[in-house]
Amino acid sequence: MRQKYIYGVVQGDQKALFKIPGLGGSPVYASAQDGLACFLSDYSGREFGAFSKEELVRSLFIHQAVVEKIMQEHTVLPLKFGTLMAGEEEVLSFLSQGHHLLVGALARLHNMVEVEVAATWDANQVLRELAGQEDIARARTAMSTMPPGKALQHQIRFGQMLKDAMDRRRDSYQEQMLAFLKPLALEVQDNVLVSDQMVMNVAFLLNKARQQEFDERVSHLNDLFLDRINFRIIGPLPPYSFATVEVGRPDWEKVESARQFLHLGKSVSEPQIRKAYRHLAAEIHPDLNPGNGVSAERWAKLRQASETLLAYCRGLASLEPAGGSFSINRGQGESALLIKINRTGREEVEESRFGGGVGHAGYAGSYVSTAAS
Repeated sequence: MRQKYIYGVVQGDQKALFKIPGLGGSPVYASAQDGLACFLSDYSGREFGAFSKEELVRSLFIHQAVVEKIMQEHTVLPLKFGTLMAGEEEVLSFLSQGHHLLVGALARLHNMVEVEVAATWDANQVLRELAGQEDIARARTAMSTMPPGKALQHQIRFGQMLKDAMDRRRDSYQEQMLAFLKPLALEVQDNVLVSDQMVMNVAFLLNKARQQEFDERVSHLNDLFLDRINFRIIGPLPPYSFATVEVGRPDWEKVESARQFLHLGKSVSEPQIRKAYRHLAAEIHPDLNPGNGVSAERWAKLRQASETLLAYCRGLASLEPAGGSFSINRGQGESALLIKINRTGREEVEESRFGGGVGHAGYAGSYVSTAAS
């Protein structure tokens, strides 16, 4: 079945073909409504959950290439990788239901870009340096004189000493780097350290006007750390880490189960949900029932139920902005889209990034800048 794959949202009324192929090779085009445009392409491939790791990485490259091409001309709000919709009508419904949320996010991100900084070191060299520290050297000497039966325990302890020392040095370096770079950023997002070679992996949200100044600061950091650290800048990028749109549909069974758990009627509002939550929380909070495993389980279910119903109300609020209460019925629920704008970790795109970013690289000593041209 042919679906629509969604890449990103911009402000404007574009309805033209975009000169770049999307996932599956279909051309990317824009569909617009009420001052918002959504970039999409036809998709009739397999479900992404059935992809191999290599296929996922290739697909991520395509997704990122499209979003970053859009960014060259617009402030773009990226969609989560793998977002599919049933057809053009659902795409327009998404723009309509999410209009207020999407417009607000685009206004906040106007003239903003994401820049990622990865700092790496030679982990083996660091370990050799740390092994020369007095306490670690003393522990190694003591271990060498022990009989085999006792040495194993001390080897484990020695390894932990080395790891702790390495972590302390990494934390110290990170603190220095962030203190130097943070003043230029509006927001900062830590990313996963994908190997022991990494010292820092952080995304910075910058005003475009400060990109050159930011690059110069990273270059200065490179000079300060001499040959101990290699720095790599990836960007400018769309704000993947700070504002990625996620779209879903309510799970009717979960919504109905949550309503019953909170003892609510067939019409609910956010204030009613919060009131019911507070009432039940006073009865079942684990701190008020120590040692009661059932209370802990009910507490987790209470939190999940309230979050489910709040998401349901917010999804319907985009359909009925003036409404305060919303009916819980299957027909209405199935017409709602749950639209969220998340700060996201980058584990799902990290491999494609460090396999080689989209763009061109320039070198200045051990300092590397990867930027779209």
